[in-house]
Amino acid sequence: MSDSFYLKPIATTESLYEIKKSRFYVSITPLSTVVAARACIQQAKATTPSANHHCSAFITSTPHAEDGFGYSDDGEPSGTAGKPMFNVLQGNNVGEACVIVTRFFGGIKLGTGGLVRAYSTSVKEAITQAKFEEVHPRVTVELTYPYTLSSTVDTILHSFDTQIIDSQYAESVTLKISITATVVNELTQQVQERGRGLLLIEML
Repeated sequence: MSDSFYLKPIATTESLYEIKKSRFYVSITPLSTVVAARACIQQAKATTPSANHHCSAFITSTPHAEDGFGYSDDGEPSGTAGKPMFNVLQGNNVGEACVIVTRFFGGIKLGTGGLVRAYSTSVKEAITQAKFEEVHPRVTVELTYPYTLSSTVDTILHSFDTQIIDSQYAESVTLKISITATVVNELTQQVQERGRGLLLIEML
């Protein structure tokens, strides 16, 4: 999977996976905050209170972010549901998503290994049915330069997909811009080549 972008679900997708009379209802929902993820999980529990388990995993930003994620076995044996579901999201490069598997027990125990396979497989199959959009992470960069380089900077910025977040005009110009992370090195190279040492760039 490419590190330059990740996949975000376009809309909520629902699917059903059955094994040994147990039914696993899967929903994948787009979201970008922990609060929204927890609300989504509570809504699922409120909608189907008769289910045996509502296992979940969510990632609210990029698939490998160091925070903004979580997972729960919701009463299943520890490590058999939430973490495997989370691993499937990461392994498929999916971010900004919450996956909930609502299980109705069919009377036949699957064992810990069987549970891991069931929850993993149910999420994998749901992902194949869902529709996604590519999300290209952006970073914020600050440019500082004298007024005499304004036209040069304009030319450079027009050759990239940039968004101006803030601009300050004092003794020199300071621009705060948002740019796709994958082209920051190329932007930096252009700045160094055309800025004559007077155009400063800093990652924020």
